[in-house]
Amino acid sequence: MVVGIMPSTHASTVGWPPYLIAGRHITRSHYEAVADIATHFKLGDVIKIRRNQYTVVGLTRRMVSSSGDPMVFIPLKDAQEAQFLKDNYAIWQSRHRADSNTLLNTNNIYEANKQSDTQFSNNLVNAILVRIKPYSSADEVAESIRRWKHLTVYTRSQMESILIGKLIATSAKQISMFLIILAIVSTAIVAFIIYTLTMDKIREIAVLKLIGTRNRTIAAMILQQSLALGVIGFAVGKITATFAAPLFPKYVLLISSDSLIGFFTVLIICVLASLIAIRIALQVDPAEAIGG
Repeated sequence: MVVGIMPSTHASTVGWPPYLIAGRHITRSHYEAVADIATHFKLGDVIKIRRNQYTVVGLTRRMVSSSGDPMVFIPLKDAQEAQFLKDNYAIWQSRHRADSNTLLNTNNIYEANKQSDTQFSNNLVNAILVRIKPYSSADEVAESIRRWKHLTVYTRSQMESILIGKLIATSAKQISMFLIILAIVSTAIVAFIIYTLTMDKIREIAVLKLIGTRNRTIAAMILQQSLALGVIGFAVGKITATFAAPLFPKYVLLISSDSLIGFFTVLIICVLASLIAIRIALQVDPAEAIGG
C-alpha cells in the first residue's frame, strides 16, 4: 500500500509512521521512500512506482493496512501523480482496445489515443488530517469547519467509533464465535482424556476407598491431573503464539492481561472437564478391589 506524506524532519508530522528503525525520514519532495520491514526492502533499494523510481531512505515497523498489506511512504506530490497518471502498460492496453474495436471510427480512435497519452493533473483530496492547538475544543473546531467550509468533519472519538463499530466490531464477533466453539471443543477433549485415564484406574481407586481414603482426596487427585494437563497445554500454546506472532502479515499484539485471562479460562475449563470423571470415581464400589 502506497501512502503519500509531506516531507518532514521529525516523526510527529500528521500521517507519518511513529518511529523508524533504520535510516531517516523523507526530506525531499521527490523520489524518496520509507518502507515497512514487512516489504523486505532494505536501505538503498530502488522501488519502481508507475514511471518513477524511489530510493528507500528509511525503514519502519508495524505500519500495515487493515488487510495486512505493508505500507510504503512516498512524497505527497509523487503519490498524487502516481494515483492519477497511467503507466506505459495501461496506455498500451488502452490503445490496443481502441485499435481492436472495429465499431469505432477513425476520429474516435484518434481521440481515444490522444486522451490516453495526455497527463492529467488531478488535485482531488479524499480526506484531510487536522491537528488543533493544545487546550482547544475539537468539537468547536469541527463545528466551525462544518459551518463555514461546508465539509464533513469527524473528531478523533467519532473516527474511533466508526473504526471500531464498522470494522473491528464485526471481526471481534467472528473471533468470539470461534473462541466459544474452541472452548467447547477443548472442554470435551479434556473431559474425554480425564475420563479415559480415570477408567483405567478404577481398581486403584477402589483400593484407595477400601483402605479408607476420603472421597475429597480422590477428587483432588483427579482435579490435579486435569489442571496439570491444562497448564501444560497453555504453556505450549503461549510459547507457540509468542514465536509465531511475527510471522503474521498483520501486527499481532500479545497483551499480558489477555494471557492472564486465558490462563484462568483454561483452568476453569479443566475443572469443568474433570467433573464427570470425579463423579464416576466417587461411585466406585470398594468391593471391586477384592473382586478383581
